[in-house]
Amino acid sequence: MKVLRAFAATPATALVVLALAGCADTQASLQEARTKVAATLPAPYFEDLVTESVAIEGDRLVLLVRSPKGSAARTREAPGFDTLKESEQVALRELCTQPAIKPLVDTDAILVRRFVDRHDAVFFDVELPARACAAPPTDAPAQP
Repeated sequence: MKVLRAFAATPATALVVLALAGCADTQASLQEARTKVAATLPAPYFEDLVTESVAIEGDRLVLLVRSPKGSAARTREAPGFDTLKESEQVALRELCTQPAIKPLVDTDAILVRRFVDRHDAVFFDVELPARACAAPPTDAPAQP
């Protein structure tokens, strides 16, 4: 007990212990979310796009969205690509409403949608810290 108090008395040690506890909570919550989301996949995303899988990469929950027909290289060069990416960044907030994602809100997890073509070439990633799900989007209309 004295040893624990000695460690806790050192501010740097206390921060390390808290950080490690946060990592463990984040990883456990990520595992739980991955399991719940994976049970619903594959699932249609938009038009011909399909959310195919979910994985954990560090503190990131990565949902893989595949385009069966598109080409990442051609799409990245096309006019309107930046607008497409921005619209997907906004649409990422929709994940916040999924019950499997809600436990991540109090963690350091980052939500990611990775868009790939049929050859696994990446169109782009969009990401959102899960904590941002707790606050309404900055461009959301004010409630009366």
